[in-house]
Amino acid sequence: MAEKKKFKFSFTLDPVLCMACAACELECKDDGIFINDNVAYDINADNCTRCGKCFRACPAGAIAKVTNVA
Repeated sequence: MAEKKKFKFSFTLDPVLCMACAACELECKDDGIFINDNVAYDINADNCTRCGKCFRACPAGAIAKVTNVA
């Protein structure tokens, strides 16, 4: 079984800042954005390719780039 790719950074989505405009979801072609059980947008880290399209598309600044720790 192939080892899961390790990324130097990830993206997080702050539900408080999110306007639920769906800009991030429309930009993501990898099914990395979904609506969670709290009916809020969220990021699926397993599907996210770290392309940054959602980060650049978000007009509210709700998506942040964070460095992963080893």
